[in-house]
Amino acid sequence: MNKLTREIGGYFELELNQQQCNNFGSAVMLNSARNCLRYIIKAYNINEIYLPFYTCPVVWQSVQKENCKIKFYHIDENFYPVQNFPENAYILYTNYFGINAKNVKKLAAIYKNLIIDNAQAFYMPKYGIASFNSIRKFFGVPDGAFLYCDKKLDTMFEQDISYQRFSHLLKRIDVNAQFGYDDFCRNEDSFEGENIKIMSKLTQAVISSIDTEIVRQKRIENFNTLDSFLKRTNKLNFELDKDDVPMSYPYMIDNAAFLRNKLIENKIYIPIYWNNLEEESVEYNLRNNIIHIPLDQRYKNDDMNRILEVING
Repeated sequence: MNKLTREIGGYFELELNQQQCNNFGSAVMLNSARNCLRYIIKAYNINEIYLPFYTCPVVWQSVQKENCKIKFYHIDENFYPVQNFPENAYILYTNYFGINAKNVKKLAAIYKNLIIDNAQAFYMPKYGIASFNSIRKFFGVPDGAFLYCDKKLDTMFEQDISYQRFSHLLKRIDVNAQFGYDDFCRNEDSFEGENIKIMSKLTQAVISSIDTEIVRQKRIENFNTLDSFLKRTNKLNFELDKDDVPMSYPYMIDNAAFLRNKLIENKIYIPIYWNNLEEESVEYNLRNNIIHIPLDQRYKNDDMNRILEVING
């Protein structure tokens, strides 16, 4: 049978509503954020790039895979680079926690070869020569990323297949988060050896079934609920830009380790970003003393109030 012939009849597939009006524009749909960065390096033939110390190790590992030289830079407590860069330099800036749109816009006005890592900022519009996000950090999918790039490669990449990566998502629905956690870890580890691929049909179907505008509104609403009670004690000062849609509520305090453990004991799970940092640095202080409070679309005002009760209890 011709492989292009549409199959009719037989058993049902998973039914998803793919009628949402999500506009992903001119995005290149790839299998992961790290591979978006590799795509950009190939497209621009980048030989040297500035990367922040405060970033996930897979970022600089991806750069190394493309035999690109890395120059690291530090940031301050406002998440802004502490140094100036050469005029023609390629610079990767991380839009930390989805709340640094103002920094992105400021840098984009200065540097013509700016690249934005929006892995933690799905909704941020494109600034610079290229930007990319990570879908699984904002929605219930196992993989996938949208790349916005001024240059396109002519390479015909293989399409990914991702049905085998959904087990942790299904187990969390059917049982609980702990039951699917090992599967989640295996899925995260599986990206290590993955080549650049086109986003799988399954992931495309799932993300097309999500009303991303409702998700945007819920995240901002939950952020504002938390901020109205915590901003007085939060050592970070921020006001959301119109393009900011937070991944989490970053709450910086001196006794972060104690509060983090207290939240986890109450089944409020708190991630830590990232592990590869020098002690006695601004970045190390940010890593250890920021608590990333969940605020995503799964949670209502009652959930935010429960979190606040644990913090204040």
